[in-house]
Amino acid sequence: MKKIIIALLMFLPFTVMAQGNLKIGVFNSQEVITIMPEYNSAMSELEKMNLTFQTEAKKLQEEFEKKYQEYATTAETLEPAIRQYKETELARLQQSIQEFATNAENNIKKKQQELMMPIINKMVVMLEPMEDFEEMIEVCTGVENYGDFLTEKEAEHITDHFVNYDKTRGPKW
Repeated sequence: MKKIIIALLMFLPFTVMAQGNLKIGVFNSQEVITIMPEYNSAMSELEKMNLTFQTEAKKLQEEFEKKYQEYATTAETLEPAIRQYKETELARLQQSIQEFATNAENNIKKKQQELMMPIINKMVVMLEPMEDFEEMIEVCTGVENYGDFLTEKEAEHITDHFVNYDKTRGPKW
């Protein structure tokens, strides 16, 4: 059964091509997104947010190191109850640092998704005027490798059209 499905998936593009002069546009979405002005402002905002979290994490780490040094220099002379309290305090602080790092990472990922969604949507809207292409193939990396499946007659590399994007008139097709 697997072999039949794989065979169908391999030959499906060829049957579509055989139907006529199918015009396919190939573009590198990552390259398109990075040339959009909104991308730079989104990345700037993310870097600023990341720096804020890094600064706070550094403060927490310095606090932990200071308390650990205090503990390490006095541990042998402390009463057992006090030593255990300090050890528990250090463990809590270390756990707090780990939780902060996890929360910071999650917040940055969430913010990245929030900032990138309008950019991706704008790219999709920019593709709409390309009505003369029956199919669009998005390639995130290695656009030059589309030739493994399609010849230049069958596909047109359209990423450069986005590079020449004019805000008032749209992409230069």
